Amino acid sequence: PEAQRARLPEPGPEVSPATPSIPHFGLDNGLRVLVAPTNGLPLVSARLNFNAGSAHDPAGKPGVASMTANLLTKGTTTKSAPEIATAIEQLGANIGAGASADFTNVYANAPKDVFSQTLTLMADLVRNPAFAQEELERQQSQTLDGLRVALSQPGAIAGQSVGRVMYGAAPYGAPGSGTVNSIPALTRQDMAAFHAERFRPSQATLVFSGDVTLAEARALADQAFGDWRDAGPAPAAIDKAGQALAPRVVVIDQPGAGQAAVVAAIRGISRTDADYFPLTLGNTLLGGGFSSRLNQEIRIKRGLSYGARSSVGAQQQTGVFSASTQTKNETATEVADLILEEIGKLGTTAATETELAPRRATLIGGFGRSLETVDGLGGLVANLALYDLPMSDLADYAGRVRAVTAEQVESAFARHLPTDRASLVIVGDASKFIDGLRAKYPNVEVIPLTELNLDSATLK
Repeated sequence: PEAQRARLPEPGPEVSPATPSIPHFGLDNGLRVLVAPTNGLPLVSARLNFNAGSAHDPAGKPGVASMTANLLTKGTTTKSAPEIATAIEQLGANIGAGASADFTNVYANAPKDVFSQTLTLMADLVRNPAFAQEELERQQSQTLDGLRVALSQPGAIAGQSVGRVMYGAAPYGAPGSGTVNSIPALTRQDMAAFHAERFRPSQATLVFSGDVTLAEARALADQAFGDWRDAGPAPAAIDKAGQALAPRVVVIDQPGAGQAAVVAAIRGISRTDADYFPLTLGNTLLGGGFSSRLNQEIRIKRGLSYGARSSVGAQQQTGVFSASTQTKNETATEVADLILEEIGKLGTTAATETELAPRRATLIGGFGRSLETVDGLGGLVANLALYDLPMSDLADYAGRVRAVTAEQVESAFARHLPTDRASLVIVGDASKFIDGLRAKYPNVEVIPLTELNLDSATLK
């Protein structure tokens, strides 16, 4: 009957995602190896991670870690970039690398029957990069093109500027992809020195996932990396986040901009903080999807934006919680106020269980979907390893999310994210909103886009 077809079925009981046990071992050179076996497709993935993120860039040279990662697949001492690309294609494999603020990740995945050859190729890229001058110049040109395009877009400008506002001269503050001034100045020697210092087996983690046994993983790791040795003493640990800075309200004036990008940012937590789960659940309610509070207030109720989002931003050291959107220039101040108001509410008034229940389901469902793929499982295991978190967190994830209460969310937001510690970064045509913004924030700083200096701790 029509009535039955129109009636939605009742949801079934919630199911916790199944998680495998994660055996591990170490090689004689100190390389830590973890294995996440799965049943199903004959695919294997490897992730090799180093403490070699953009926060480790040499002082005054932002972009070294990112450029180093980009060049790993562009030539070794025995293979050219075209030869590497051809080899990857013939294997039916995928090999790549990228740098985040904290780490560099080199990854490879391939059918099981060719995975040994794939891992051997990946090891060659990691251990014997050429950093050829021709490839460096090509990567510099491509990176500069991307940076120049980004500097025409309010959202990208705001994203690159927030780090300096929150961290100043501390390593986390510099743009990870480099700047239009730093990239042309990088030399082959910069990448070679960074690689020699940071790419070392004793401070690396290798994660296998997919159709691979512990014995097979041990043989693969030993074959590809067993004779690799550290070059020189390990680098000392560094303070990446620095001291907390006073809040700032910064406007980057881009005359003629079609809209304004608005970012509110508050110094937050590290990934290992006990409040990670309460903040993550609260963040999902605040800015995690179409029905989030920010989206409801800014888009649905007022039509001021096409969408708003927020992020916990937890890192190896203290990260930055941020909420952002884009709006008409004329409504930039109103939107900034709304963002801060919604962040503040989560720290002063407990959310309802009706709000939190679907947010828990969203987090657990997303986690479960990641577990279903070889790459997704490997990524989850690698993230736990990178932050020195126990592998038991895989099995405990769903339970920890379910255990978060409304009171814990409120307490975590109140403790870590009071809005009187928030900074604002607004990029747009300042002539259309600066008067209203200055009335509310007399200390607002206006920086013309033509004078924006991302190499400076103050942006000036």
